[in-house]
Amino acid sequence: MSGNDRLHYTEDEAIPGIIKRANDYYSERQLLLSRDKNPMKADLKFRVRQLQKLYYSIKDNQELIIDALMRDFHRARQETLSLELIPLLNDILLMVKKLPQWMTPKKVRDHTPMFAFGSIQVEKIARGTALVIAPSNFPLLLALTPVGNAIAGGNAVLLKPSELTENVAQIMEKIIRDADLAPGLVQVVQGGIPQTTKLIEDPRLDVIFYTGSPKVGSIIASAAAKNLVPCVLELGGKSPVFVTENLGRNKLRKALKRIFFGAFANSGQLCVRPDYVLVHESVYQEFISQARTVLNELFPQLDHETEFTHMISRAAFDKTLSKLEQTKGTPVVPRSTVVDQDNKDAECLFFPPTLVEDVQWGDALMTEENFAPVLPILKYEDLDTAIDNVLMYHDTPLAKYIFSESTQDVNHILARVRAGDCCVNETVIHVGIQQAPFGGIGQSGYGNYGGCYGFNAFTHERTVFKQPFWMDFMTSMRYLPYSKRKTQLVQMATEAKPDFDRKGKKKWSFVKLATFVSFLVLFISYMLNDCS
Repeated sequence: MSGNDRLHYTEDEAIPGIIKRANDYYSERQLLLSRDKNPMKADLKFRVRQLQKLYYSIKDNQELIIDALMRDFHRARQETLSLELIPLLNDILLMVKKLPQWMTPKKVRDHTPMFAFGSIQVEKIARGTALVIAPSNFPLLLALTPVGNAIAGGNAVLLKPSELTENVAQIMEKIIRDADLAPGLVQVVQGGIPQTTKLIEDPRLDVIFYTGSPKVGSIIASAAAKNLVPCVLELGGKSPVFVTENLGRNKLRKALKRIFFGAFANSGQLCVRPDYVLVHESVYQEFISQARTVLNELFPQLDHETEFTHMISRAAFDKTLSKLEQTKGTPVVPRSTVVDQDNKDAECLFFPPTLVEDVQWGDALMTEENFAPVLPILKYEDLDTAIDNVLMYHDTPLAKYIFSESTQDVNHILARVRAGDCCVNETVIHVGIQQAPFGGIGQSGYGNYGGCYGFNAFTHERTVFKQPFWMDFMTSMRYLPYSKRKTQLVQMATEAKPDFDRKGKKKWSFVKLATFVSFLVLFISYMLNDCS
């Protein structure tokens, strides 16, 4: 083993064997199910039981998880519970509850004569071996939720935790071990870039689920493409907040609290965090004034010992500090922020929540995603001009946020700005909606998860069509030798007819009836000649 003092990395040469074990587990599991009298029932029971065991293992290790996140980056207990542990446990409970429904094949009807009397169903089958690569900002939730989805989908799973949150990475190994899952079902690979590279380049994977940066996402997608391995990429981006002139002044305070919650929770290390705020000039001065007041209220006491999450890595801390040194805007921190005279903040990676007023497009804080507790505020005069800048600089963010009481404003922004998701008069909490998909578009990724969409991400929709043998008397015109009459029958039996004319006007339904009668006459004529 290699790695740092606390987290032991998986040896590179061991990884091919780990992948083989996952492949073997999946193959043996499918063979076992093929011999069962009721494979669907047996498989459902097995998957549900594995998820139940995973749930209780997480519950049993809850205090260790909270402690590990505090040691990794000073994560507040409430944030760990509300933003990570509770959503994770709720996700697994939903999987257990809904899995019978998700696994049930869906019956499909096709009234084309060729298929009308056959049985058609679409079933969700496991992809095979799934690789989950977790990020550091929500190292438990964004690891074990997709792991649960993959188990629910019937896959073997390889989990690569983030090496930046080493204490949680160790706890995840313990969680998997304590869950006593089926041998080979879930295996953990610890490490950094070398281990990840070894994993993503292996052709024996069947799906890769990655959460992280667009830069690394493109590397993973490129490696996977060489082996035709599908990916789900949940990436980041600069998610804008629009505060339009039609937001009531009496709503500003509530809007600011919601914006600050999204911008500063987890020390701004959220893939969907409000990255910058665009404020209409008519609201701007009052917005700035109230923003300072609300910031001071939310942080009445602030230093490196306060229950406020720290930055995850030295590189991220230094990068954010460098941007603030270069910005042309005006940084504002809470009035209670204790001056760091002993360099303690830098040592423990504490970065105070910071507003930056009067920022311009092209500023150091506007070049890329600010994965930190820093919130640039820009003034705009015209909504379309503001949108043009969003599209020019940072198209396709993972989320966009609109604070307005004007339906026209909201619809205008929705229509013009592509984004993975959108909240109106709220921020970030939409990711917790269990019955809705969450995912990116363009540079913010592709593929969805959340609820049934997570199950879908790790399964393949397979169509199973069963045709009775007696149907041959209706479908025999497809066989050789061909004839003019057969060709007419095939065309009439399979080609759909439009219910509109060339000008787009609806046709009367008797056209369909006439077509059916013509087909019937031609078919009877063909059968009589064929039998004579």
